[in-house]
Amino acid sequence: MENNHYPSVETCIFSILHQVPPILSSVSILLNGSLYDKMMQLATSDQQLLFFQLKYGIKNKITILHSGQIISSSWCEVIQCGPYEQGIINFQKTQVTFVKSSDDGKSFKKLPTFNMLSIRDENPITKELRCLPNPVQMTLIKPTPSLSDDDTLFAFTDIQTLAQLNVTGGSFIKVTNSDNSSIIKLFVLLYPNNLHAESSDIGAIYVSPRILAKFPREKVVTISNYNHDTSKIQIAKSASVSRVGSWNNSQRQYQSIIFNNLKRFFTKRKRLLQVGDLIPISFDSNLVDLYTESDDDTDFEEDNDSLVWFRIESVELENDPVDDIPFIIDSNLTRLSTSNVVVERPLPMAQYKYLSYFNLNTNFLYDLAIFPYARRFTDIINTSLLCSMNASILLHSNNSHVGRATLAKFVASWLGFHLIEIDCSVLPSNNGSLEGTNKIIGHIKAKIENVLKHTSVTMIFLKNMNAILSKPDPNQDPDASKLSQTMDFEITKMIEQYTTEFKGVSFVASVNNIDDVSQVIRSHIKFEIFVPVPTELQRKSIFQWYLSLEQLNKKTPGNSCIFKMGKDVDLPQLAIHSAGLTPLDIKSIVQTAKAKCMDNFDPFRLMCNRHNMLISMESLRYAISMARDEFSTSIGAPKIPNVTWDDIGGVDLVKGEIMDTIDMPLRHPELFASGMKKRSGILFYGPPGTGKTLMAKAIASNFSLNFFSVKGPELLNMYIGESEANVRKVFQRARDAKPCVIFFDEIDSVAPKRGNQSDSGGVMDRIVSQLLAELDGMSSGGDGIFVIGATNRPDLLDEALLRPGRFDKLLYLGIPDTNQKQQNILEALSRKFDLDKDVKFETLVNNCPFNYTGADFYALCSDAMLNAMTRIAADVDKKVEEYNKTRNENISVRYWFDRVATSADTDVIVKMCDFAKANKELVPSVSHDELAHYLRIKANFEGST
Repeated sequence: MENNHYPSVETCIFSILHQVPPILSSVSILLNGSLYDKMMQLATSDQQLLFFQLKYGIKNKITILHSGQIISSSWCEVIQCGPYEQGIINFQKTQVTFVKSSDDGKSFKKLPTFNMLSIRDENPITKELRCLPNPVQMTLIKPTPSLSDDDTLFAFTDIQTLAQLNVTGGSFIKVTNSDNSSIIKLFVLLYPNNLHAESSDIGAIYVSPRILAKFPREKVVTISNYNHDTSKIQIAKSASVSRVGSWNNSQRQYQSIIFNNLKRFFTKRKRLLQVGDLIPISFDSNLVDLYTESDDDTDFEEDNDSLVWFRIESVELENDPVDDIPFIIDSNLTRLSTSNVVVERPLPMAQYKYLSYFNLNTNFLYDLAIFPYARRFTDIINTSLLCSMNASILLHSNNSHVGRATLAKFVASWLGFHLIEIDCSVLPSNNGSLEGTNKIIGHIKAKIENVLKHTSVTMIFLKNMNAILSKPDPNQDPDASKLSQTMDFEITKMIEQYTTEFKGVSFVASVNNIDDVSQVIRSHIKFEIFVPVPTELQRKSIFQWYLSLEQLNKKTPGNSCIFKMGKDVDLPQLAIHSAGLTPLDIKSIVQTAKAKCMDNFDPFRLMCNRHNMLISMESLRYAISMARDEFSTSIGAPKIPNVTWDDIGGVDLVKGEIMDTIDMPLRHPELFASGMKKRSGILFYGPPGTGKTLMAKAIASNFSLNFFSVKGPELLNMYIGESEANVRKVFQRARDAKPCVIFFDEIDSVAPKRGNQSDSGGVMDRIVSQLLAELDGMSSGGDGIFVIGATNRPDLLDEALLRPGRFDKLLYLGIPDTNQKQQNILEALSRKFDLDKDVKFETLVNNCPFNYTGADFYALCSDAMLNAMTRIAADVDKKVEEYNKTRNENISVRYWFDRVATSADTDVIVKMCDFAKANKELVPSVSHDELAHYLRIKANFEGST
């Protein structure tokens, strides 16, 4: 095998393997197209394997292969190994699959090649600046720089760029654009690396955030040789450093740790700077209490989570300074002082993704093509800045933890806004007094104005604003109403003040329920953005983010293993099965899956997977199940039932009708794109106990739909308008969890005929009207939402429910009227029983009347099981009594089960006599007269349709 390419790595783990490496069960090998064609000309697969062995020196039962291994550059590469990522190839046991490359070798991993004869002697050269995702280790930089060199100047590119400049690695280069210039120290980026994954990446210059801050709006810069003698760069006698105004830089409790880290920045290395340079300083806000002004030599282990910036304001040199002249700050020779706070706009994340360089947590990056509300938010803020018109936005939703705060943080960082975030839920509670209102408003203003005077473009974000608001109540007494209005007026005054008096300020607030916000406030907020529960495509994007290599290993202690998404993980399936869950739930699911992988930790398996801890699809499904079980009560998360068609017997005709109604819109939505309305409403009617509820659950299980079960009393509320609001909430929850089934059990109690009710407020009539309106919405815009109703009395329902477009599919679930149908039900109900050989269902059903319902047969099977258990218990008592007589002992039944009994004594086997006894004692739940009544109802409905 060829070993002419040696990859550069930052971390390499060597482990002693105390066992023989595992034998791979499968290997997939990508071959160059011409090589593949030649091999396929060989007569048998054995000849092909022999050619492969001889060609590349693969030794049977000896050679170890791993995923991604380049056996021969541009000709042969291992693309998959199973079940481990590396192991021994055994041609008798390993299934080897050869795959033909579709693009003549372009799929192969290749190192870039450069033609040194094509060096251009042109200066200057235009290149694109990009941010280093993390600092490069000194051992990987060639030639190795001095430990005192300023590492924030280190920049990396390909060898072709250095050749074009006619310089060697480690040379000083001048970077300029129309506004600024800077000096960098340019090195060759070793290959292969993750930065040059695409051909478009080659040629870019990767620099630290400190250099990027000199070019905040333009990625494309001009590079040229630095023609001055760097050994003659002056050491500054003194320099003045200013704080850049921001939220973190204005917090008094952070000052000690910030200045400690600033001092460490200057004392660690000799810094080469220019007047106007911006200096980023990261710190750990959790350690603020451990730092004091007198802690000069304190050096705690920090897990940085915050970032501030400083700017070089002025410098005193030995000779008269010239504009843009670089100088060196030597902590032993240069006197440093801090001056005033200056105004600078943050670097926009849309231009440079720089937070990972400091190992800071990065907000979820919304794909604006997938998240329309994020795109609208971004467009509003960006347009308001371009038009010099300050914006005010209200973020609202029907659910908690949908990411309103994450969205605000994303937009602020994406566009380069300072963020002033105030969580209203931790403010002093508003006790309804004028003093409490003034205290809250004063607290908010003090936090804002302390920062606002030192920032440029700024987003003020009031998180959970509903915590300080009083819900509008028309029944409230006048005095209390006046006090609640005082808070509303103060907030509107504050919005007007900050969005008119300060340039570039956007006001954003978030609330859980927009109905909690009075019209006074809403009339002064220009835009309202609804943040829904993520759709299927959005959930896929969120899963992809949290399962990315960077996020899985963010803040992971130690480096003994690397978390990676397993190859069996199906993101679309995860998105389907997580319907109705919020972004926070998805994050929790991934964390739970990681914990489960750690619980199943196997050192040998970890070593065989090259120290990759793989997050499997099984662990993610387990985590989703745990999340639904844990949060179903608190957040109303719907569940997919575990009921199959095998659990229901004798409903083949009805099953076919259901498949036609539900299966078509789900599998072929394009057929309904032209505007044809879907039939999304099904009504089951018939005698009680015929499996209407079970049928609805089987539908949800068969099509992997979420399931909401709604009972009539859950919708009723004593307050005017709340009952109709409950109906709206049910359908909104279903939209959030689609594809979804809403099941209205006993729907005749929820939607009776209008005008026949005796309630004075007309509550039931309004509920019916609201239900009709929601059903109309389902037929036109309710993709993936199906409504199923069940009733024993369809004649009591409001006629408007049964028209086409609502419950337009009426299915009668009757009593099994043939012995074969009865036998099918018995077989379905008893399929998990241990049946004796003498059980003959065809004989049993001959003794069953034709007014047994499905529930009656369920009772028959349950009673038969109980009879079997009673019979076995009596047999056990006899065996214990006989045992005591034979051995002249007096043991208890528990002792006999623990020490004497065998499995044959404890197995519950149901016999024919148990079924016969249960059938003899069973009373049908539906009489023949009642059955005749239901058949008449069926005839009336089928005749009317």
